[in-house]
Amino acid sequence: MALLPVIKYGHPTLRKRAKHCQAGEVTPTFIADLIQTMYAEDGVGLAATQVNVDKQVLVARDLDKNDLYVLINPQIIAQSEKRVVEVEGCLSLPQLQAEVPRALKIEVRAVDPDGQPIHIKAKDHFARVLQHEIDHLNGILYIDRADLTTLVWLETRKDRSGEEGIERLPISLQEVQKRYIARYHKDLDSIVFHPDQRTGFVSAAHDA
Repeated sequence: MALLPVIKYGHPTLRKRAKHCQAGEVTPTFIADLIQTMYAEDGVGLAATQVNVDKQVLVARDLDKNDLYVLINPQIIAQSEKRVVEVEGCLSLPQLQAEVPRALKIEVRAVDPDGQPIHIKAKDHFARVLQHEIDHLNGILYIDRADLTTLVWLETRKDRSGEEGIERLPISLQEVQKRYIARYHKDLDSIVFHPDQRTGFVSAAHDA
């Protein structure tokens, strides 16, 4: 098994709709690597597109039941009208959080690594995890659904006693993009921040 590099917001793959997988196309090695990477990053879910693999595959943890799921070609086939707003983060958007409305309950149809059909009824936190990861496979990030007035940058700071704590600093999406270019994308030929593929701001910032 090997840890896979998690790509960051701005990488073009995060804005692509992943390809439908055929039977036997997803190898046990890749699944094991995806799971190991999720645990190593202390995540509750990880989509193949987050490790720059163009496949409809995700892994997700149901923390309430201590279950692990590997879902191939997942689709949300039903969802509740009731929405719940909670704070979300993402391994592909480090140091960021924002409030995101999601359906309280969903039903998901997928296949497992053996090609067997799976039908999941999820609610609460696990429903949120699945919605977040399935969005990834469709080129959607949580910031696309978030109330951006709640977007914060997490900064580790020490107080006068030397104790470390997390400070939540309000930030604009434009400022996030500038920071991500500087930190993660200096050598990336193509940067795509927006779901509609427009990169006007990106080009200007990258040239500066």
